[in-house]
Amino acid sequence: GRIRETLFTVRERRPRPYLDDKILTAWNGLMIAAFARAARVLPGRPASATYLRAARRAATFIKDTLWTKAGGRLLRRYRDGEAAIDAYAEDYAYLDWGLLELFQADGDPEWLEWALALQVSQDENFWDQAEGGWFSTTGRDQTVLLRLKEDYDGAEPAASSIATLNALTIAHLTGDAGSLDRATRTLGRYGPRVGAAARTLPMMMCALSGWHAGYSQVVLVGEKDAADTQALEREAARHYLPFAVVVPITPGARQDALARRLPFVAAMAPRDGQATAYVCREFACRQPVTAVEELARELCRPQ
Repeated sequence: GRIRETLFTVRERRPRPYLDDKILTAWNGLMIAAFARAARVLPGRPASATYLRAARRAATFIKDTLWTKAGGRLLRRYRDGEAAIDAYAEDYAYLDWGLLELFQADGDPEWLEWALALQVSQDENFWDQAEGGWFSTTGRDQTVLLRLKEDYDGAEPAASSIATLNALTIAHLTGDAGSLDRATRTLGRYGPRVGAAARTLPMMMCALSGWHAGYSQVVLVGEKDAADTQALEREAARHYLPFAVVVPITPGARQDALARRLPFVAAMAPRDGQATAYVCREFACRQPVTAVEELARELCRPQ
């Protein structure tokens, strides 16, 4: 104990290191994605609600302080009451990823609407129409001589890797051909790099795997807190579904709002008053099911 006190006394004579307490949009986007995914794959457990609250709280904070809906402008950092610096491609991509995961966790149309708006802004500001992929910067700052694209998934994945995953998710939620085309062009652009050193772009490889495998849509229709809905959610979470998008739907106003963006869910309804699951492939849905055992069989069937 005396040694620690002596060391502390000596260190107190030195200048203290600066405290980096700014809030970064990009890093919060990654955190939102992680918490939302954890909440989705751990339904019914006490931690799930905690994770979901954390994701929602962070997303709401960013929307209130770092996002301007008019003009679709996102800012990069917040500290001590001040939001500043136009966001980079990674800020848009990571936050978009977080919102798409959050939507799949709680089905709130607000997250989907914002995710789609972010994607539009990201494409307008960073998309390389000539060669595919997303530049890191907008090109409007004349002091930046070159517009570069990250091509390495390290501790932070490349913006284009996450943006490609986002584009695939959006394409298989909304049917948007433009999103699928941008994902396809980006994969083609990064192909030689992946072929030469695949381990440098693991997130891009995830996107490539999804592009080849194709995506399913797993739609769960029922009252959010009802026991039968939660039973279907637990069964869906029990399966490893890397190439599926999950759409939780609460009948009523939320479903009506979602249907404006996702027309394929408009006619989906609970069967015989029970929570119902629809397992679809490229928007072609198989027979809806209400029993957990039936959903298990549908999810295990070859795609």
